[in-house]
Amino acid sequence: MLTTLSLMLLLSQQDVDKTELERIVVTGARPLSSTELVKDPKAPQQPLPAHDGGDYLKSIPGFSLIRKGGTSGDPVFRGAAGSRLTINSDDQMLLGGCSGRMDPPTAYINPQNYDQIRIIKGPQTVLYGPAAGTVLFERTSYQFDPSQSPGQVSLVGGAWGRLESTADYTAGNDNGFWRVNASYSEADNYEDGAGVEVNSAYQRWGVDAQVGWTPDDYTVVLLTLGQSGAEAAYADRAMDGAVFDRTSASLRWRESYPVSWLAELDSQIYFGYVDHVMDNYSLRTFMPTMAMPNPSAKNPDRYTRGGRMVATLDSDFWSKIQVGIDHQYHSHRERISMNQAAMPYQERPRLADATIEQTGLFAEASFAPSDRSKFFGGIRLDNWKAEDQRQFLGMMHAPRPNPTMDERRDDYLTSAFLRYEYTINAHQWYAGIGRAERFPDFWELIGNQNMSETSASSFHTNAELTHQLDLGYHYRQERVEWVLSSFYNRVDDFILIENGMMMNPDTVRAINAESWGGEAMVTYRPSDNWLLDASLAYTHGSNLSDARPLAQQPPLELKFGAEYKFQDWTFAGLWRVVDNQHRVAIGQGNIVGNDFKQTAGFGTLALNTHWRISNSWRVSFGVDNLLDKLYAEHLSTAGAMVAGFEQTTQVNEPGRTFWFKLDYHL
Repeated sequence: MLTTLSLMLLLSQQDVDKTELERIVVTGARPLSSTELVKDPKAPQQPLPAHDGGDYLKSIPGFSLIRKGGTSGDPVFRGAAGSRLTINSDDQMLLGGCSGRMDPPTAYINPQNYDQIRIIKGPQTVLYGPAAGTVLFERTSYQFDPSQSPGQVSLVGGAWGRLESTADYTAGNDNGFWRVNASYSEADNYEDGAGVEVNSAYQRWGVDAQVGWTPDDYTVVLLTLGQSGAEAAYADRAMDGAVFDRTSASLRWRESYPVSWLAELDSQIYFGYVDHVMDNYSLRTFMPTMAMPNPSAKNPDRYTRGGRMVATLDSDFWSKIQVGIDHQYHSHRERISMNQAAMPYQERPRLADATIEQTGLFAEASFAPSDRSKFFGGIRLDNWKAEDQRQFLGMMHAPRPNPTMDERRDDYLTSAFLRYEYTINAHQWYAGIGRAERFPDFWELIGNQNMSETSASSFHTNAELTHQLDLGYHYRQERVEWVLSSFYNRVDDFILIENGMMMNPDTVRAINAESWGGEAMVTYRPSDNWLLDASLAYTHGSNLSDARPLAQQPPLELKFGAEYKFQDWTFAGLWRVVDNQHRVAIGQGNIVGNDFKQTAGFGTLALNTHWRISNSWRVSFGVDNLLDKLYAEHLSTAGAMVAGFEQTTQVNEPGRTFWFKLDYHL
């Protein structure tokens, strides 16, 4: 396999004009720059993803998914999960409400409502906060263009009752526009490769509406309103997600100044509210247990408000300068009923448990001393404030006093990066160093009522400090393109979650850790009809404090694809090979999952066909897991006991899955 990848790297030595080598049915992402990738969420995807942001990311080299059921999986990049991965939608920070991570930020994102998904690898930007990686779900159109298609409608159908429909429509004139994105998706419980039914059914819907005022070519005032809802069954826990309601609003003003030192000013304020209900009776047959002998429910919610202002400056010396400020405020509450019949949660008061607030100042610039060389750099200062509002810890039947009740934190953190790029003809090399200082998130401080090594509360967990080196190479010609990305990092006070023993809470520890690895992607077009590609991704993490592997690290993964185009038809296949993972740390992990077993490797095969019926109509057919393999991803969570379902060691992946997608462009 590695030999095949190496041979593809050596193909096509002739230097020609740069063009895109892009697949019709998307099985990954294309390079946008040396450290950025971009993915089209509206194009047909293989493997067929669930209708949420996490599933759309898992096909990109370097990304993995922690599966819990049919939807709402947690994305992982280079072994980094949770808030180590910054996820924004239209430059807004949206977090879930569940203390058990039923609803990561991507659970509230309907990807086809956006124009593109942009990924920035490593701590190579300070515009969006400190992170091991940044994912941006973006709408890129801010002016009405009558020459462009006003929209599109799509329909997806598949095995196990999968049905999905989306619509995107824009209308307007020179003075303004309006745009509506709407989506609906549902699926029944799927079966794994052995024919075992998995508790995984879901239903999702979402609507986003934008109204833009464009009085001239330089001004945009944009009002965006969003509403979504969902329910989802889970195979890895004692409760399902009965309600995932999201409401959002934002107002954005973007002004360009083409003849001034101030090239652009982009300002935004936003508001978000998430209301989530989890219970053990709505989406499954109730089964009494020792922990929950009665029908029970939890109802957390989260208010979010924030803002952002970025100024782009014009300078004769600097290629580009961006300076700005951002702010976010989160308030989290929860109410619980351990006996829904006798004490409905709807009648109980919501109790505040935490507020977290952040204000950041940042500056990022680029400088080109020559046509071949370019420097990028940035610095960021964040002020984080948090308050622990919990009076008691533990369950309602056995509460204990909270030792950090009403205590507050006020931390100042700094992040920075510097990158050098050298380009000659079709070749580009880059080297970057980055520092990312991350404040512990809600789930590490408050959620799941974790304890520390010295206290019953983990509220005073130290901030996490990452120093990372990034090296890479990008080669692009008309018929061949390949990208190599590698990294090494050292993390001080890495926040590790250790399983609690004998019904005790999990323990939050601060350790020293290191990781290294990278990704390689190759795309080669031997003729106008053929397109071949391959990718490799690997991450190796070590817990230096305990002298053992770092938990929750994905194994080596390779993918090989081929595509043949004949007139209006395209035929393609994807072979995915994943190695076993023996480097585990049983009982350790992160806020999403933990290591509990070594896992075997596997290989899967997927096929698809695309027919361009006309300029407006397109249809795609595909089958995932063609050989109906029984397998589970290494990071998938452990299977739980659910009434009416066979309990499995891990949450297995779906078996053979047939699907189709119909697109109509207006």
